[in-house]
Amino acid sequence: MLTSFFRNSTPINYLLLSILIAASYLFKVLFVTQTDTDPLSFFDHIGIIAFMVFVMLLLDFIIRKNSVTNNNTFAIFTFVLFIIMVPSVYNDISIVLSNVFLLLATRRVLSLNTEKNTEKKIFDAAMYITIASLLYFCALLFFFVLIIGITQKTRRSPRYFLIPLLSALSIGLLFTSYQLITYDSLSWFYAWPRFQDFDFTSYNNLLLLVPAILLVGLLLWTGSVRFLQIPSLSKKEKPAASSMVLITVVLLFISILGSHNNGSELFFLMMPVAISTANFVETNTTKERAIFNEILLWLILVVALVLNIL
Repeated sequence: MLTSFFRNSTPINYLLLSILIAASYLFKVLFVTQTDTDPLSFFDHIGIIAFMVFVMLLLDFIIRKNSVTNNNTFAIFTFVLFIIMVPSVYNDISIVLSNVFLLLATRRVLSLNTEKNTEKKIFDAAMYITIASLLYFCALLFFFVLIIGITQKTRRSPRYFLIPLLSALSIGLLFTSYQLITYDSLSWFYAWPRFQDFDFTSYNNLLLLVPAILLVGLLLWTGSVRFLQIPSLSKKEKPAASSMVLITVVLLFISILGSHNNGSELFFLMMPVAISTANFVETNTTKERAIFNEILLWLILVVALVLNIL
């Protein structure tokens, strides 16, 4: 049922997932949190829904363009379910925006496998990472992914390693100039580095603990399976799969070391877990495996819907 439906990539898939985002968000706003719904806030809610749909479509575009998964919608289906599980991400748009820029950086890093426009790709990736870090400091760790991507190129030049520095400095100078012109202050620079205080008492709440356990469990399980599959992948699939392993590890550290403890930091794990789960589900070699994949998708769906109404 679910496996056969989302194995396709038709407009109805995207429409249903967009409706699911809107319905779950509006249900939380109207019936659970009972947020203010005056005419002005109505447009804010519509904007948030539209933005989350955009993030879903951006993720789908990136994994398609770089052959990270097969031609299906398993990844964005599970991604949407993870969002439904942790509605606190709607309250922290800075984390969502940071993820958007890291997604754009991921696109550039994955495209480094080709030799075309290398300097531009490196500059763009570093620019996106820098902007993401201004929104969420620990996103700076993603520079590690970019540097490894550069070192793995068949043809590399010493200037490639200077480009990220120049790109980051350019964005830093522009942002500093804006702060000086607007606020006549550099106080943002001293408040910018924010790290985890390792106070996880908020996870005593089952509404956060359950999705966290599910995300980490799926990451360790499906991620390990994908890692073991890499040697047997085709020449076209292997570079993207290898890069995704490194990206997943870095995003895990960003999530752990970041300054937020309200559940929204789990958003950094949703993209890699959605991809590794899609890679797992799309492997359908036996009848027993097909049944198991179906049960797995239904389990994630049921958990997401139950957590959303609580």
